[in-house]
Amino acid sequence: MNDHSSHVVIVGVGLMGGSLGLALRNADPTLTIAGVDSSETLAIALQRGAITHGEARVEDAVKEADFVVIATPSSTALSVLKELSKHVKEGAVVTDMCSVKGPIVALAKKALPNSVLFVGGHPMTGSERSGIRYADGLLFENATYVLCCAPESKVSDGYHRLAQLISLTGARILELDAEKHDRIAARVSHLPQLLSVLLVNTAGRARKSDPETLSLAAGGFRDMTRIASSPFPMWRDILEENREEVGLALTQMEADISQLKTNLSDLDFEAIREQFHQAEQTRDFIPSDRKGFLKPLSDVFVFTSDRPGALVDITSTLFNASLSIKDIELLRIREGTGGTFRLGFHESTEADQAVSALIENGFSAYRL
Repeated sequence: MNDHSSHVVIVGVGLMGGSLGLALRNADPTLTIAGVDSSETLAIALQRGAITHGEARVEDAVKEADFVVIATPSSTALSVLKELSKHVKEGAVVTDMCSVKGPIVALAKKALPNSVLFVGGHPMTGSERSGIRYADGLLFENATYVLCCAPESKVSDGYHRLAQLISLTGARILELDAEKHDRIAARVSHLPQLLSVLLVNTAGRARKSDPETLSLAAGGFRDMTRIASSPFPMWRDILEENREEVGLALTQMEADISQLKTNLSDLDFEAIREQFHQAEQTRDFIPSDRKGFLKPLSDVFVFTSDRPGALVDITSTLFNASLSIKDIELLRIREGTGGTFRLGFHESTEADQAVSALIENGFSAYRL
């Protein structure tokens, strides 16, 4: 930002808050970024460089802040907003990173003084992991970052300064009102999370009669259900706060499933074909160059012989090629022969580069 006076406070330095701190400090090392969290979390955040210093209490941290980012779970974000409203300075900009915007935007109108600007924020990216240990300075790169505030506030200096700050992370800003955000999020984020859980549980129940079920659950099933392992405490808050829109989305899904069952029972494959056709056409509108909750990783499969240090050689090869593995899984191994690893990368181009690097170093590597 080239503004050495900017003082940012991040309340909650977990996966999202920690990733924000890393991204901002990578882009502008002159920023002062204070973190508010437990002493253990702050120690890790300092070690990783996500913050410049830590504070134990919200009221002490926000007094001199130009920007305050509430990055706590939704269950505590509202109470944090109430607390900091008594101590934040005139002219400060307060924002949040909660997945549901309606409740916190409504509270901000009541709790914050007129001299403080509140802008609801929601970066449409994330991870199945949680905590500062999994923070990633590139988490927001090419992600859609939703900002929600009153129309009259969008012309203010504070709003433009916040947009400039967020742009440092590499995210792409999208302006929406809170109601529209929550309606859309219910259908492209909250409903898919529930469906992912149901898919895994359906397969899990099938194991009772067919123990081989999960042995066949690879490829598409794994990609569709990757988010099923997301932590429930976070999702409990989201589902409670956006329960009306999620309920409407579930009702529509129930109707769609009922119609599909009828079509199948009636052998109406023309109707089912039309569903496939509509899905294919609609999916083409999904931006391929942006991150989101459901973006699958690009997989690379590597076979290696059964020898000590084989995995180290694989990871060293990719490290030397400046490629970052986002997920790794041992698919199968046969003692004395070897095994196959699945490596996940954020981008397809990275996966292609990984295959080339591994082959050049004598590994058998390929993509499906």
